Amino acid sequence: MRQLITNDVFKMSRIFKKLGIKIDELLKEEPDEKAGTNDDNSDEKFGLRLIQVLVENAYLAQAEINDFIGDLFGMTGEEFGKLPLTESIEKIKELKKLDGIGDFFKQVGQLTKQA
Repeated sequence: MRQLITNDVFKMSRIFKKLGIKIDELLKEEPDEKAGTNDDNSDEKFGLRLIQVLVENAYLAQAEINDFIGDLFGMTGEEFGKLPLTESIEKIKELKKLDGIGDFFKQVGQLTKQA
């Protein structure tokens, strides 16, 4: 898997816009009451909420999402879309581990908000 590049921000911004994802709304959601306000897992919870919204609305930007993820793994979007489900899920899990992925999505959200 390659590292994220500047053009990825613009690609993902278009996907967010198409899906109606508003990062500031995801960030505003109340933290878990048990964890308190100084939750060390806030980035993880943010990521989980973002993935939930992406999955729920993926059909609205299927080609764009496949193209984006496929490109990260050196394949076309069509090739990614034809992977067996278990293999595509493993690649998405790898994507979650990518260094700086939380900041990447927050930057995309800021760009989308300004567009």
